[in-house]
Amino acid sequence: MNLPHSPEDEMGVLGSCLLDPSRIGKIELEPKDFYDKRNQLLWESLKEMFAENKPMDALTIGAWLKENDRLDELGGYDRLLRLQSDAIVPHHSQHYAEGVKKASKLRSEIDTLQEGLALAYGGESASERVISALNLSNVSRKKDLPMFELGNQFIDDCIEGNVGHFDWWCDEWTQKLGKMSSELMILHAPRSTGKTAMMLQWIVNAHRAEKRTPLASIEMLKPELMPRLIGHCGQVNTYRMRTRGHATPDEITRSRNANDEIKLLELCVRDKGMSIDDIRGWAISEARDGADAIFIDNLLSINDGGKQYDSKTLMYDDFIRKLRDLRDELEVPIILLAHPNANNEVAWSKDVENFADVILFIANVPYNGVEINGKVINHKGYDHVIARFQKNRQGISPVASLEFDKERQTFIHREWEDV
Repeated sequence: MNLPHSPEDEMGVLGSCLLDPSRIGKIELEPKDFYDKRNQLLWESLKEMFAENKPMDALTIGAWLKENDRLDELGGYDRLLRLQSDAIVPHHSQHYAEGVKKASKLRSEIDTLQEGLALAYGGESASERVISALNLSNVSRKKDLPMFELGNQFIDDCIEGNVGHFDWWCDEWTQKLGKMSSELMILHAPRSTGKTAMMLQWIVNAHRAEKRTPLASIEMLKPELMPRLIGHCGQVNTYRMRTRGHATPDEITRSRNANDEIKLLELCVRDKGMSIDDIRGWAISEARDGADAIFIDNLLSINDGGKQYDSKTLMYDDFIRKLRDLRDELEVPIILLAHPNANNEVAWSKDVENFADVILFIANVPYNGVEINGKVINHKGYDHVIARFQKNRQGISPVASLEFDKERQTFIHREWEDV
């Protein structure tokens, strides 16, 4: 059985560009998008000549191909002339290119499925590859649009106030960041500081705004998450609720109402062990179903999937790079929780500074205060947590003093710090 391809579209693209070489720079195709090996080589050659600003007509193209020992492999002058003469309507080149790209994507999906089947027959898990192949074509990808259309879309979104995603899940203090779109955000904090509570607060905010924000909870199981969610949604003292006989009737009522709300919010939580490839397949599936953002808890809980790494640093750097690529692929925000090292940097990863768009660090403020940028922030008397943006590609890096109500699993913004 032949793989999907369109000889007519491939010949249409090449013939149009031979007639009008200026079209080469306007067509976003790679050599691998062509099915015919000769066409792959010709397209690669045309792009090389165009990039080098060579004079391009039938004679100069033929001479360049001959000089580089490619002419005979492509079928000689006769084939070049035939391609050129068959291109009756060169301004249809974009239409031809769309046909080539469509067939190329179908072949790519078939290749991925076949790789998955081969792994499965060999006794290895193939779920991630199969899910990716089945779902990736259904994910909307803005980067496939022409630059002009992207520009118009950006201007229209600015006029309508639709730029970015992050305005709907943020609390008052994080809204100072402004609106962001497909960002890779790292939220890291020492253990027992409240980063999971902050993440759940954001997820609940998002779902209350009718947004879909699935969570891969690799560190905590659903039974561990539910008391935190009930504490936050019901604003009840979860410690009292866990101590038999010490829950008031009002707290019980608010807890049941909170549980009803959680059911209506339809939170999407996966709480199984996952490799980075499992996360990719799961995230693609969720993006297909309309996810507005992806949450992952946390970096150190992602397993290696059986792949051998020379060190943990190399392993976690690989995870960060793959999440960055996934962000670009899905065009939705990805929020990853992590633990810091002794220097308050993301533990085990050197590349996070390069690949993350936003890095948020939260930590308890000791009773003797904490120094930031040469200025001491004194303890305010409540359960004082400082939230500091260590990196933000938008250039805004506010520092906020927050109160963490541990019993109710809720962060409350107190004030901005002038540091």
